[in-house]
Amino acid sequence: MNPFLAPSPADLVLVKAEELAEHPDANARIGAVLHLTGAVPDLAGLREYVTAHLDGLPCLTHVLTGNGPTARWMPADPDMTRHVRAQHAGGDPEALETAVCHALREPWPEEAPAWRMILLHGHVPDGFALLYLSHHAVQDGANIVAVLDALFGPRALPHQLPAPARDASRPPRAGLRQTARSTVSLLRHARQHRLWQSASHPLSSRRHLLWAQAPSAGLRAAARDGGASINDVYLTAVVHAITQWAKDAWPRATGTTIPVMVPVNVRTPDEVAVPGNRLFLSRIDLPGGTMPVERRLARTRAVTSVLKSAGHKTVLRAALTRLPRRLLQLLVDASTVPGRLTICASYLVVRQPLHYGEAAVHRIDPIMCCPPGVPLAVVAATYEETTSVSFRIDTALPGADSLPERWRQAVTELTRSAPPPQGSTP
Repeated sequence: MNPFLAPSPADLVLVKAEELAEHPDANARIGAVLHLTGAVPDLAGLREYVTAHLDGLPCLTHVLTGNGPTARWMPADPDMTRHVRAQHAGGDPEALETAVCHALREPWPEEAPAWRMILLHGHVPDGFALLYLSHHAVQDGANIVAVLDALFGPRALPHQLPAPARDASRPPRAGLRQTARSTVSLLRHARQHRLWQSASHPLSSRRHLLWAQAPSAGLRAAARDGGASINDVYLTAVVHAITQWAKDAWPRATGTTIPVMVPVNVRTPDEVAVPGNRLFLSRIDLPGGTMPVERRLARTRAVTSVLKSAGHKTVLRAALTRLPRRLLQLLVDASTVPGRLTICASYLVVRQPLHYGEAAVHRIDPIMCCPPGVPLAVVAATYEETTSVSFRIDTALPGADSLPERWRQAVTELTRSAPPPQGSTP
């Protein structure tokens, strides 16, 4: 018997959504592109390296079988000749994006662990990229960070990872008062909004994949000046970009709050790298309309405060792990009806410097999935001095490919308004 939780309705809904997708752009693949400086490594050596680290990463050695109450995580050995491969991306940096988009659409063999690593080279003269992909039903964002840390971090030894819990069915309990407050908050945001339903622009399963980068120092300065978190700054810039775009392209999103689904990480330290999602998608209504970006940050900080509460996270963890399966299924089904689906926004931090051999990772571009019915999914990853944001945008949204540049401009505005730290020179 596996020492970790069985697949939950929150995992299985991602499998179902992928089955309903009319185009592979809307599949449930997530991951990251690691950009490294150094000589292109040997493929056989990379396969041996990954194989040597599998013991501490059960999310790479299990498959999801069955459906509903019969769903289980079953052990399966990955075939390194299929799971780790190399590809010449082309002769320019744009060729890398083309290769990534193609890899995202490739079908995966059944009954094999749902992850891939592709060594991409040829797009730059002095480096290469490692594309890591996984199925969102098997790994969430925190899990992907744990895998990258284990494979490429300075302490990449399997025995140093926490062992899975012997009894993962006993999460900490929340008090009645906190449970009541959290329940009221969840119910308040459960109403349908229908913001993204349009007869003239019906949502599709085709997606843009776009990235934007900004210096992490600027986000930190804006967060410090606004008494906020970097995640608050990131979310503020996302919503500011949406409101600017919506003025001409999506009038229904002007002058109203913008509902955003934010994954709250409830993974415990003893669940590092175990398969399945340990997150609770919580909806928050962020300030829309026209306003200075500094005011939007202050209002965003007030809205996200509930998500930072340890007590609230305990309630969400209990809902994910202690609710009867039938009740959790009803909750998941209710949250994924078309009138409630909305923007998803995630934020990840990779704290350790990563490398493979002598080649150092100098940037990480995250990849988020955007299931059918979701207009836009965004994920940011902060690594060293760069925060990179990945946009998966339904192509039905007119002109929405401008959102990455609008996000970057919003960050620039927030950075300009932040005073330099004490003791710094102009």
